[in-house]
Amino acid sequence: MRRLHLFELEDQAWWPKFIRDGMTAYLSRIMAAFDMLAPLMPKLMEAAERSGAERIIDLCCGAGGPSALMASGLAERGSSLMVHGTDLYPNHAQLTAAAEASNGRLSYSSDPVDATDVPAHLTGLRTLFNGFHHMRPELARRVLEDAHDKRQPIAIFEVVDRRPANLIGLPAIPLLVALLLPTIRPLDWRWLPLTYLLPIIPLAVAWDGFVSMMRIYQPDELRELTTGLDGFAWDIGRIRLPAPGPPMFATYLVGLPRT
Repeated sequence: MRRLHLFELEDQAWWPKFIRDGMTAYLSRIMAAFDMLAPLMPKLMEAAERSGAERIIDLCCGAGGPSALMASGLAERGSSLMVHGTDLYPNHAQLTAAAEASNGRLSYSSDPVDATDVPAHLTGLRTLFNGFHHMRPELARRVLEDAHDKRQPIAIFEVVDRRPANLIGLPAIPLLVALLLPTIRPLDWRWLPLTYLLPIIPLAVAWDGFVSMMRIYQPDELRELTTGLDGFAWDIGRIRLPAPGPPMFATYLVGLPRT
């Protein structure tokens, strides 16, 4: 299936912030509910150990779901690494709640951070979870170039799969939003009428979920994006996810500076 860069509502500057915050909060909630990062932790731990990084800089972290799961997952595995979340549109309420619940293992930047030009003081292993597909190839390349040129290791994971069989689950997304949204804390009451009276949030999440599948970079496309960035050793592949139904895979790209 050819990659299609359709538009995601969440990416649009005109999309209302409180609706975007509701969508990213839901994505964080479902990642936690299904423990989606667990199969990826061994690869992340390997990248962190090999890079010698003293902390993790989580780019495009949205509402902080991946950041919080990383922080707790690292702690459970005996790692002392701290996680610092960043985003171009940081969800302050959710990030604050995640940081307060992390026992000091998670911090975040309240100002916007551009993944193509990460400030020099944010050093460490850069991570992106389910964020790379938001970028067209030229922008995705700039994310890799910024890490490469500043010699900051990077690990990118996408827990979505660009395979026709995985489209089967899309109709269930609005139902999952309706079930899980009330369990989000803190809860913005404005999300409720746009979920249960006029289902804008469930339909927007479903649309963006479909577009995300169409946008995912396959391993061969990721390899093409790293062409010429020879100062890094690149590890690219797939990880099988323990999910019911058709086989699902996460894609990953890890780049470490050559010594």
